Amino acid sequence: MAMQQLRLLFHHLFQHRTKLQVGSWKLLVSAASFLLACLILITYSATAGNRRISDSDLFFDADDGNGHSTDSDSDSKNACFVDLNLLRVLADNSTTVDYSRLNIGVLRTDNFTAFEETLDVSIPSYRTVHLDTGASREIRTEEDCTTSVTIQAPIAAPPPDASHMIFGVATLLEKLEDSLDAFAHWASNTQAQIVAVVEQGGSSVRSRIQERASELGIRLAITQTEDDRFDRYFSLVRVLYQNLEEESTKWAVLMDDDTFFPSMRNLVHRLDSYDSTIPQYIGGMTEDLARLSGSGYMAYGGAGIFLSIPLLADLQYYYEACNSLKDKGDRMLSSCIYSHTDAKFTWERGLHQLDIHGDASGFFESGRPLPLSVHHWRSWFQADMVALGKVADICGEECLLRRFHLSKSKDWFLVNGFSVIQDATLWNDPRPMEQTWEKSKHKGSDPFAYSLGPLRRQDPDKVSFQLRDVVQETDRGQVRQIYMLNATDENPPQVLEVAWTEVQE
Repeated sequence: MAMQQLRLLFHHLFQHRTKLQVGSWKLLVSAASFLLACLILITYSATAGNRRISDSDLFFDADDGNGHSTDSDSDSKNACFVDLNLLRVLADNSTTVDYSRLNIGVLRTDNFTAFEETLDVSIPSYRTVHLDTGASREIRTEEDCTTSVTIQAPIAAPPPDASHMIFGVATLLEKLEDSLDAFAHWASNTQAQIVAVVEQGGSSVRSRIQERASELGIRLAITQTEDDRFDRYFSLVRVLYQNLEEESTKWAVLMDDDTFFPSMRNLVHRLDSYDSTIPQYIGGMTEDLARLSGSGYMAYGGAGIFLSIPLLADLQYYYEACNSLKDKGDRMLSSCIYSHTDAKFTWERGLHQLDIHGDASGFFESGRPLPLSVHHWRSWFQADMVALGKVADICGEECLLRRFHLSKSKDWFLVNGFSVIQDATLWNDPRPMEQTWEKSKHKGSDPFAYSLGPLRRQDPDKVSFQLRDVVQETDRGQVRQIYMLNATDENPPQVLEVAWTEVQE
């Protein structure tokens, strides 16, 4: 009885919270006294009866508009619900959102050959979800979460063996800590070694980083120095050589703290096509001719620079001479290699420096093969690569950025992990990449065509739901992606939740 009264009081106060004025202090004092008495009674009753009080007992039951609770113990175990708290965060100050959910079942099979380009499904109709309630979730019927379409995916494989690779990054402790989740996507449990060269100090932060890296399955070594940023980058040439632990190590990789490898398996496989027993200098170019004219034909650091161990060993003889050049790190490295060795730069087209500003959606929505690397994803443009990569746990890395046509919804495409778009121009020619980013300072024509072409103009009529968050539920074998179209003066935000779930035959 006391519990029911407590819940009713919470509900009453919540419903009338905007009407309480300063002059209502007597009511608040009385309410507080009553609450204290109820809590004492509840605690005594629970102790006497040896009953554990659940979190749901301490909050009132909010109605979802259909006459049943959205926060009860039984409902909390229900897999079919709308996460209202998450939508409140994403929808800013909106009191409602238009919500829809697409459910994709993933069948892992030995018979997998390739992903389908088309999903025989439409975007379900939207309905209004109210956020100005006291509930944390809105329970839906199982019908709302019934699989809309099932696709095949390859059998889950263990992480690839990358013990023959050592990665080096020159950064700050704070940025290193922020990068661990991204590193975990490609380095976790692969036996790849990462060496970070950072500034002096911060012993407690360093310990925290090492502990977190260990939890994530990352082999991380931290070296501290008083060198400035450019010197720290070039020092990787020596530091990586000094940290070689395996006789089987074939490749040393210089990268930035925002270099991201979507698929370590693809990276290992691609490097296997190169002869690591001879001096090799491999990397990615800038996409912008304006930057090429200033820096020249070389491997740009953000895309990842891959040096075979024979070349790394040769550079040790010239380290002091090259270190005196005092330029940007990747320029120092290219000058050193060109001046003192016979190695020449090999442009690996899958490695992307991504020297583009503003809206990079055209690159990610292009439907082209998954990049080997991307860069600048949290600075020159915004693309949450960590969130993007989560769905790989359900459908594999090769389904990342896969562009699926939703055949029953006109001109709609799901770009897995990045966006859901309506773009009628894709039917004219699906090959060209939409040039959505800012213009180059290059004076000539088509400054990005040599690297990213063929290109097409930006489509002003494209409708784009951007990935805003991802919820990973390992125990359910499910990843839920939240795509959102921002509110306008006339309409509230629109949310499309795409739930990827492992299914059995």
